[in-house]
Amino acid sequence: MPEPDPFASPFHHVRLPGEPEPPAGYGYLGPMPGASEPNPYAAPVEVPDPYAAANPYAVPVAFPYATSAADVHVKAFERPVALLVSSWSWLAATVLVVLVLPALFFLDPDVHAAELYDESQGGPDPMSRAEAEIVAQITPMFFAAALAVVAVPYVVAAVKLRGGRNWPRVVLAVLGGFGVVFGLGMLAAFSTGAVEYVNWLVGTVWALLFLAAVLLGIVAMFVPPANAYVRAVSAR
Repeated sequence: MPEPDPFASPFHHVRLPGEPEPPAGYGYLGPMPGASEPNPYAAPVEVPDPYAAANPYAVPVAFPYATSAADVHVKAFERPVALLVSSWSWLAATVLVVLVLPALFFLDPDVHAAELYDESQGGPDPMSRAEAEIVAQITPMFFAAALAVVAVPYVVAAVKLRGGRNWPRVVLAVLGGFGVVFGLGMLAAFSTGAVEYVNWLVGTVWALLFLAAVLLGIVAMFVPPANAYVRAVSAR
């Protein structure tokens, strides 16, 4: 009986020269179940590279779908919440001016009509009570239409602000200055009771809300996260 090879693998039986082929079955060392010897003549299996570019000589990068270094820089930044807050603040201020402010005139239309009637009596063409009531109802509608035209640049710039461009910030900063002056003027008029046909408390609350929306819109679009995002977008 041949001597066992002390250096042989415990899982692969090594036959010495002249040793007969052992029969298959239990009690004989052999390969592990399911194991197979590698075929040295088999062609190597190529694993496709999911990040391979169209150019076979391109060097893989960490951002395979980026077309430039600027794209990689922008992908590192998500759109900051501050820009969304600023955009919604400008839109809220626009709604307060175009819809809510004219609606204040309808809170007490009789007082407005009486004021128009009294003012017209000293002129060359005084109005009747019925005419004063009609004018009091139509005036806020024309007022709302004029304010809607003026508010178009605010709306366009507020929507474009979310894209990270710098020009909406410049436009809104300039227009926001006029908005602050307008809000302060309306606050002074309402709080002193100069507008008799609008309750002073309601008018004061409206003016404070409008000023808060405008100031929040100005500040939020210039905070550091917003500045970093705008610079990243501008670098593309």
